[in-house]
Amino acid sequence: MQLKSPTTQIKELTLVNGLKVIVGEISQATDAYFAVSYKVSARNELPNNAGINLILAGVLLNDNESTEVNDEAGLNSFHFEEFTTYVQPVRLTDLKSVFKHHAVLMRTPKMSEATLHAEIQRRNSHRAENDVFVSNISTPKEVIKLLFPRSGYANDAAGDPTTLADLDIEQLRAWHRRWYMPNNATLTVVGNVNADNILRWAEQYFSPIPNRPLESSNFTKEDSEPGKRHIELHKNTNEPLSIMAFNLPDLATFNDDPKASGTLDIIVELLTRYFLLMPDGYGSAHGTLNQDAGIFLLSVTALSAIQSPSQLEKGLHTYLNGLKQTLIDKQTLQQVRENCLTRLAEQEQNPLILTEVLLRLHYSKLPLSRRTEKHQALLSVTPMDIQGFANKYFTEPRMTTAHIFPMTDLSG
Repeated sequence: MQLKSPTTQIKELTLVNGLKVIVGEISQATDAYFAVSYKVSARNELPNNAGINLILAGVLLNDNESTEVNDEAGLNSFHFEEFTTYVQPVRLTDLKSVFKHHAVLMRTPKMSEATLHAEIQRRNSHRAENDVFVSNISTPKEVIKLLFPRSGYANDAAGDPTTLADLDIEQLRAWHRRWYMPNNATLTVVGNVNADNILRWAEQYFSPIPNRPLESSNFTKEDSEPGKRHIELHKNTNEPLSIMAFNLPDLATFNDDPKASGTLDIIVELLTRYFLLMPDGYGSAHGTLNQDAGIFLLSVTALSAIQSPSQLEKGLHTYLNGLKQTLIDKQTLQQVRENCLTRLAEQEQNPLILTEVLLRLHYSKLPLSRRTEKHQALLSVTPMDIQGFANKYFTEPRMTTAHIFPMTDLSG
């Protein structure tokens, strides 16, 4: 089976004030998603204002609820490594009201001291639980700091009680003025919409908002081969966990080699299959490529408390060494490839997921047509490519491991 490459019609426009507008037309979709994203994240924070970006989002959402849009799902914020997104499902009949609402959020939002204090209290009330909770999809912040010591990706978006206690409403307003402007924003609408109407409404509601000088952000890239690192932790888990991660080159390196990115996707799918079949645990695998760092991360949870993280790690080593030493058979590769291509095709028809895909491409400074290149890259991956990737990147100088024990097991 060979699935078709992405076919969703995409239109782009940049307004005079610098606002980037992206529209994806999915005629068979039953809904649409509207998103405004700002190129700001916890990476931009300093120790003395840690958590301000997340707190601002909470205040904006609570103090600026729309009275014109009848939408049960509502508006939410999502905080990515490089940008912050405000996204919501929207009925076609509500689109103009949603444009108006987001224009207010960008230009003249309400912010109150009462909501600021309530948001800080809410964040702090969940802090203790979040600090000790861990799972295959919730990497401990201590491990994140080990993986990203230089680039700012380890900055804790939630801040800490000390920095949050010092925040006031003027700091929030200053942060909003600093980053929430059209020339630092991207408006994305994906779904059963008419692109010409979307572009016209973007002009109508956002063109009057003036741009402002935008400061440059200078970040440090992570080392590709920082040397082997290891940490042991006790967390709120009933069974031990083992984490193994490898530093990858930053996004620009993979941008120049789409086939390497396709190979990474294939390997992630191979590990996902392995975790479904492994006899002594269950796990997850994912590869993340950002502007200044890349990480391939595996996490495995034991099936019982008597298993050790070392045993789980040994199983991961055995599987990865197999990739290095033995070519996978063509039938397995074809099955995995089809899974990846199916997921790629499904993304094209899912307005919410396609919105994120388009935003990641945009903030990576890649053409939105790169989706087609990824499709072609997946088709071209060979067993030799997988073996070569594993031998090149899954090495000890790139490796970070973590052994996580239940909090009741303090013996280590």
